[in-house]
Amino acid sequence: MPDRDSGEQQVDGEVSLNELSGQAHSVVQAGTILGGVQVQAPPRSAQVPRQLPAVPRGFVGRPQQLAALDAGAAGQGDESVQGPAITLVCGTAGVGKTGLVLHWAHRVSSTFPDGQLYVDLRGYGPHAPLEPGDVLAGFLRALGVVDAELPENVDERAGLYRTLLSERRVLVVLDNACTDSQIRPLLPPSPSCRVVVTSRRVLAGLIAGEGADVVRVDPFDESDALSLLRKLLGDRVDRDIDAATALARYSAGLPLALRVAGEVVLSHPSTSLADLVADLADRRSRLDVLTAEQDSSTTARTVFSWSYDQLDEQAARAFRMMGTHPGHDLDTHAFAALMGTSPRSASRLADTLVRAHLVVEVGTGRFDMHDLLRAYAAELAEEHGSSAERSEALHRLFTYYLHAADKADRIITPHRYRIPLDGEPPSLPELASHASALSWLDSERHNVRAMFQMAGPDVEPNLWQLAYTLRGYYFLTKQWKDWEQTHEVALDSTRRDGNQYAEAQTRNNLGLALLEQGRWDRAAEHYEKARELFEVVGDVHGVSNALANRATVLHYQGHHESALRENERALSSYERTGSTRNTAITLRSMALVEVDLGRFGQAVVHLQRALEKFRELELHLDATMALNGLGEVHHAAGRPAEAQHAHEEALAHSVECGSQFERARARHGLGRVARIRGRTDEAMVQWELALQDYTVLEAPEARRLEREVEQMRSERIIPWQRQSTQPDQSRRDRTV
Repeated sequence: MPDRDSGEQQVDGEVSLNELSGQAHSVVQAGTILGGVQVQAPPRSAQVPRQLPAVPRGFVGRPQQLAALDAGAAGQGDESVQGPAITLVCGTAGVGKTGLVLHWAHRVSSTFPDGQLYVDLRGYGPHAPLEPGDVLAGFLRALGVVDAELPENVDERAGLYRTLLSERRVLVVLDNACTDSQIRPLLPPSPSCRVVVTSRRVLAGLIAGEGADVVRVDPFDESDALSLLRKLLGDRVDRDIDAATALARYSAGLPLALRVAGEVVLSHPSTSLADLVADLADRRSRLDVLTAEQDSSTTARTVFSWSYDQLDEQAARAFRMMGTHPGHDLDTHAFAALMGTSPRSASRLADTLVRAHLVVEVGTGRFDMHDLLRAYAAELAEEHGSSAERSEALHRLFTYYLHAADKADRIITPHRYRIPLDGEPPSLPELASHASALSWLDSERHNVRAMFQMAGPDVEPNLWQLAYTLRGYYFLTKQWKDWEQTHEVALDSTRRDGNQYAEAQTRNNLGLALLEQGRWDRAAEHYEKARELFEVVGDVHGVSNALANRATVLHYQGHHESALRENERALSSYERTGSTRNTAITLRSMALVEVDLGRFGQAVVHLQRALEKFRELELHLDATMALNGLGEVHHAAGRPAEAQHAHEEALAHSVECGSQFERARARHGLGRVARIRGRTDEAMVQWELALQDYTVLEAPEARRLEREVEQMRSERIIPWQRQSTQPDQSRRDRTV
C-alpha cells in the first residue's frame, strides 16, 4: 500500500520496492548501475478527463463539416502515421466553429475512452492569449497530476503530457487558437489521440508542418439560418416566414447573432415577429449611417445592441461592467465587487445575461463572454459610463483581489509578517483548506496579473500590497516570471508615489525572487537599498529582514564569517521583538553557514531549535526545509544514518506542503547517502528524480547535481569520509 506522504505514486501493475527510492514501476535493477537510470513518476491515479463544455441548444446543419471531421477520425490509430490526426476548423468570428466541434465531439466521445481535454486558448480577445505552459498545467491536473508533481518549465510539462498520453485514446479540443506556437506544445505524440483546433485564421504552419486537415465554416445560408430559428422560436417562424427570413438576413447567418436575436424575440411573446424585425431594421439603418463598411462583426453588433436594449437598467450596467474586467473569466465574488453589490445579486444579474446569450457560464459560479460581445460591452462602458464610474469599479475589483489573495495567503503561509491592507474587505470566497486556497490562487492567477498591467491611478499606489500578498504563493510555486514582473511594476509605482516603506518591502521581496534564481548581485542591491529605506522610516522588523537576507547573499558568495555576523544581528533583533517565525528562519540560515565553516555540532543545535519552533507554529514548509538542512549537516559530519532519516522525513513532508523544490532537495540528499554507502544504483535513481524537479524549476541546483552525477559515473566509490567544507550552494536556504 503506497505511503500517501512519501511523494510516490502507485498504478495498476507490478511494483518493485527500492530501499531508498520508494516505488519504481517497470524498472529492472541488475547489480551496480553507473549509467543514467531514469524513472518518470506516474500520476496518482489514471483520471479520465471529461472537459467538453455543453453543446449550444438547437444545433443545426453543417453536414459537410461533420463528415469531414468524421473522415479525419478515420485515420486515428494508424500506426504508419507519426503523431495524432489533426483537424483545423477555421472561419470568421461568431460563425459557430466551437458549436460545430462540440456537437461532433460529444457525438464521438465514446470512441475516446481515455477522456476528452478542452481549452479556450483566448486567441482573439482583448487580452493576451493563454500561454502553452498554463494550458499544460490544466491538462496535467485533469490527467491526475497533483500540484506537488507539476513541473514549472514548459518543456518539462510538455514532456510529461506526452508521456501520459502516449498509450491513451484521448480527444484534445483546442478552441480559439491564434498561432501555431500556441498549438505545438499541446500536441500529443500518439496516433491513438485526435486533435481538433478552431481558429479564425488558416494556420499555415499547422497544415504544412503537422499535416492538419482543414475544415472551413461559413455563415449559414438562408435555409440553415431558418432551421436554427425554428429550433429557437418554434412555429413563430413559419407563421411569418418573411419576417423570419429578414431576421436571418440581418443576423448575417452568424449563429451567435441568431441566438441573441432569438432570445430577444422569445422575451416578447406578445409582439409580432414582423414588428420586432421592423425595429431591428430601423436600428440597422441608423447604424448604417454611422458605419462606412459592413461586415459580419458590425452586423453582429446591430443584433447585440438590439438584445442589450431589452435589458433592464441593472442588467445593462452589469453587461457594461463585465466589459471593463481586465482579465478573462470571473467568479461571482469578483463580479459582485465590480458591480458594487452582493454575490447573490451579482449571481442573479449574471443569470439574466446568460439567458440573453450575452454571457456564458463556464463553470459553477464562473462567467465569460465571447470576445465580440466583450468588445461591444467595453464600447458601451466607454459611451454610457463615466471614467469615474469605471475607475471606482476597478478599484472595488482590485480591493476584492487584494483581500481574497490575503485570505488565501494566510492559509498557505500562516504566521507570516502581515502589513495593513487598504480598503474595506468585500464579500470573499470560502477558503477553508490549503488545497482550496491554492486552487483559488491558481484560478485567479491571470486575473490578478492583469491588475498590474491595467492598474489606474486610483489603484497604482496600492499595487505593492497585492505584490506583497502574492509573495508567499510565488515562493511556494516558484513562478519566478510572474513574481519578478508583478514586483517590478509595484516597485515602479512605489517610487512614483514616494512611499519609502512600500518601496523597502517591495525591494525586499523582489530580492528574494532574484536570490531564488541565483542572481545574487542584483538581490544584494535590492536588499541593501531596502535596509537603508527601512532605517529611514524606522521599521526595526524590516531592517532585520534585510540584514537576514543580506546574510544569505554573503553566505552564497562565500563570505561565511560576515554572513554569520549579519545573521546574529538579525537574530538578536527578532528575539527582542518576539518574532518567533523569523527567529526560527534565522537559526536555520545560521546553521547552513556553520556547516560550511565545519561547525557541525552548533549547526545541529540551531536546526533542532528552528525545527521545534516551526512545528509549534505548524509551518510545514519551513519545517521541511529545516529537516533537509539537518540531513545535509549530518551528511557533512559523517553520520549517514541520521542524514538518511532526516531526508526521508523531509521527503514525506514535501508532498504535504506542496514544495517541489524541497522534494528535490530531499532526494538529492538521499542520493548522496546512497552513493557514499556504495549503492550507486539507488543514488542514481534518486538523483535523476531530483534533477527532473530542479530542471523544471530552472533551479541553479540542477547544474551542481549534474556535476555530481558525472563525477560518480567517472570514478570508483571510495569509503565513507568527511566531505569537503567548501561552500555547497545546493543547501541554499530560502529565507522568507
